[in-house]
Amino acid sequence: MRVLFACGGTGGHIYPAIAMAEELLRRDKKAPVLFTGGIKGMEKEIITKRGFDFAGVNARPFIRKFTFRNVINFFWVIRSFFEAAVIIKDFNPDTVIGTGGFASYPAVFMASLAGRKTLIHEPNVVPGAANKMLSYFVTRITAGFEETVKYFPAGKTTVTGNPIRESLLKNRKKEGLKKFGLRSGKKTVLIMPGSRAAQSINRIFMDVLPRAAKEIKGTQFIWMTGNDDYEAAVKKTAENSKVKCSVVRFIDDAGLAYCVADAGVLRAGAGTLTELEAVGLPSLLVPYPHATGNHQEKNAEAFKDSGAAIVIKDSDLNADVFIGSVNKLLESKTNEVMKKKLKKMYRGHSAEKIIEIALG
Repeated sequence: MRVLFACGGTGGHIYPAIAMAEELLRRDKKAPVLFTGGIKGMEKEIITKRGFDFAGVNARPFIRKFTFRNVINFFWVIRSFFEAAVIIKDFNPDTVIGTGGFASYPAVFMASLAGRKTLIHEPNVVPGAANKMLSYFVTRITAGFEETVKYFPAGKTTVTGNPIRESLLKNRKKEGLKKFGLRSGKKTVLIMPGSRAAQSINRIFMDVLPRAAKEIKGTQFIWMTGNDDYEAAVKKTAENSKVKCSVVRFIDDAGLAYCVADAGVLRAGAGTLTELEAVGLPSLLVPYPHATGNHQEKNAEAFKDSGAAIVIKDSDLNADVFIGSVNKLLESKTNEVMKKKLKKMYRGHSAEKIIEIALG
C-alpha cells in the first residue's frame, strides 16, 4: 500500500501525519510512504529529520481580506496544483491522507480529481477552511472531536480522536530530569507555547520570574521560548537564579517534558490538547488569539466545560493570573481531579483507527 501524506503549516497538522505514517510502517515495514507540504514551511525539516521522504509544493495561504498579496498567492496556488499532480503521478499512491492546513489542499484535491482514495483528518473542534472545502471531494473523513461531525457531509465522518506519537506515553522521568537538568522531588511546571512559540506568554513569564521563588514555592520550570526570545529568557533566568528554570529554544521530544511535569502552561492547538489528554497533564490553556477561525479558543472551550483545564484569554493573562492559576493547578485535589478528567477524555489508538479506515 503506497500512501501519500499531505500536511503542513503547524505542528498540529504535521505530527498527527507522522503518527499515522509510523502506524502504517508498524503494520508493513516496506510500505512506500511520501510526505508533501509547503516548500517554505516547517514541515520539511520536521519530516525529513524522522527519516521520511518529502516532496514540497508552492502552497500559499489566502489572507481573509482583500490584499495584493492574495493576487500573488493565487498564482502560486495554481502552480501548487500542477506540482501536486506531478507528485501524485510519479509516486502513484493508493491513498492520499491530508491532515489539514493550506499546504495539504493541493495534493488531496488533485488526488480526488484523479480518482484516488482520499481521507482527511480534522484535528480541531471547528474545521479549517481547507478541510471544509475538501470534505465534499474526499472518500472518507476522520475527526478528533464529536463536536466536529456536524460540520461535514453526513455519512462520511468517523470520530477517532487525534493521533499522537507513541513515545509520549512512555514513562521516562529519570531521563527527562537529566535532559532538563531538574531536581527530583520538586513540582515542575512546563511552559510550552506550541510549535511556533508565543511571545506574549514569554513576556508574562519574565514578569513572573522575580516573584516565583516566593509566590510559587518549591517549583521548578521548563521554559520553551522559541528562537526570538531565547537570549532574553536566558538573561532573565540568570538574574533570578533562586528559581530553577531550564530554558530551551524548542522541545523536539515532548514526551520527556511531559513525564516530568506536574502542570503546564500551553496554547490550545488540537495536537497539544490530545497530548494533554494522553499524559493527563493539568494545564493553564492560553489560546492563540490569531489562530485561523479562532479555532484554539473553540478547542479550549471543550476542555473548560469539562473541567479538564483552566482557560484564560491571551488578553487577560498577566503575572497575577499566571501565578494564581499555576498554584491552583498544583493543589493536590485540583491536580488529581483534572488528571482523571483528562484521561477520561482521551481516545486511544487513533492512528490505528485512521489507518484502518484509510486502508479499508
